[in-house]
Amino acid sequence: MLAASYSPVAPALLMGSVLISGIFVVYGLNTLYLTIRSRRYKQVRTLPLSARPPVAIHLPIYNEFYVVERLLASCARVAERYGSDLVRIYILDDSTDDTSLEVDRLVPEYTSRGIMMSVIRRSSRVGFKAGALQAALAETGEKYVAVFDADFVPPEDFLERTVPILESDPAIGFVQARWGHLDRDHNFITKTIAIGIDAHFFLEQKGRNGNGYLMNFNGSAGVLRASAITEAGGWAPDTLAEDLDLSYRLQLRGYRGVYLNDVEVPGELPPTITGLKRQQGRWARGSLQTAKKLVPSVNSSKRLSLKQKMEAVIHLTYYLVHPLMVISFLLAVGADFLSVDVINYAVNFSVPLLSGGSVLESLSFIFIPWLIFSILVVLSTVAVLVYCIEAIRVQKLGLLENIKQILLLVIIGYGISISNSVQALGGIFSKQTGSFSRTPKYAIERTGGTWSGKKYQLPFSRTAGLEAGAVALSVAALVYAWVTSNYGIMPILVVYLIGYACVLYLTVAQTLASSGSRDV
Repeated sequence: MLAASYSPVAPALLMGSVLISGIFVVYGLNTLYLTIRSRRYKQVRTLPLSARPPVAIHLPIYNEFYVVERLLASCARVAERYGSDLVRIYILDDSTDDTSLEVDRLVPEYTSRGIMMSVIRRSSRVGFKAGALQAALAETGEKYVAVFDADFVPPEDFLERTVPILESDPAIGFVQARWGHLDRDHNFITKTIAIGIDAHFFLEQKGRNGNGYLMNFNGSAGVLRASAITEAGGWAPDTLAEDLDLSYRLQLRGYRGVYLNDVEVPGELPPTITGLKRQQGRWARGSLQTAKKLVPSVNSSKRLSLKQKMEAVIHLTYYLVHPLMVISFLLAVGADFLSVDVINYAVNFSVPLLSGGSVLESLSFIFIPWLIFSILVVLSTVAVLVYCIEAIRVQKLGLLENIKQILLLVIIGYGISISNSVQALGGIFSKQTGSFSRTPKYAIERTGGTWSGKKYQLPFSRTAGLEAGAVALSVAALVYAWVTSNYGIMPILVVYLIGYACVLYLTVAQTLASSGSRDV
């Protein structure tokens, strides 16, 4: 059996691991901080309006054949409840398939009932969702703009519960409702994703809004002040997170956002791992593009306190954790193949103590990088677990029934770190905005419906090859660690192997199982 030995690069590898795990702790503990602070959130209450202002509903759609009928039906009910003469529904149709035919079939049915509907079609999809929303804003004369993505189903009283809040204070720029889930119980992937989405809304959004920190408009299920959008510069196409970008620019100009936890608007979760990777990748790229664009303005703002600035920077840069996870994995592999005995490696420091200009004695201590690394990783993991558990607890969903989903959420989080890193690095270093690759929707509700056999199936992406390479590298590193008795490195390698193998397996299995036409 080979014996592990020291390497001259050992300090760099181990100190790099400690540094990265320290950054993980910052994000992890901030998540725990917002979880605790979410208890300070108080729902905004207003009286019903005696006179209701006109509202526009903007529906950006692109190849949404399966869900557009459900979308228009729900928005029509909202308009009828609020006042058909006060609501105009703008369908921003950038579709290139039969979705446009479905829109043209449905719109006359609603207009014949007195529902005001307009269809806006552009000659090109320039600017993607931001471009479509900006084109609609130019034609909108209503005071407020509600936005719903194609898979959402707003409740009939949505405008009655949101518009009065905007009317109560001209300094409020937008109101964001909580996302619910139409297909939470469809399969184990939707059950798992739902916990992460719930944690964001029940804990993060409440924690930010309840404590005066900058919060984001989530791109759907919200209402914005039209004049504030224009004042802030409109919907900008230079990031893939046009919602995050605009909501931050609104707040930097002095407007406030309001989060409504008791107004639920259900939407559709991606039922496949490929859909999740596409959605998360777009959010990762767009968030870091927004960070690159707006962090300087956040830091130089005279409106914001130091705590607000710190929270904003952490919020905008959150997706940096995924490239850091990949780097942490590569550092562990490097330490393994260079035979760094991470358990027994220690650094002795000797610090001289001075008195009156002469050295009296030295203070010595031992620094064990891997021990520090392990402690920091445990702290980060505990923070994430508390975050997930609290999201389940506040909804009274039952912890025991969701233990598997919590563990799977952590595993998938590791597994998608490669695909998210590719997009995150593109957001940081590329001068190109990138393509707004939509998340396919299949009209799945609860346990009914299916995604297989329908249009919009996602093909293999290049990141699947990277994931396969990471699995092979993990296996090789574990074998080498076992042969060299370097057991201390094995736990972290096992965690990454499980994550990458799980995501790779689901990617291959679900892609091969799909039989519909491919999304382009």
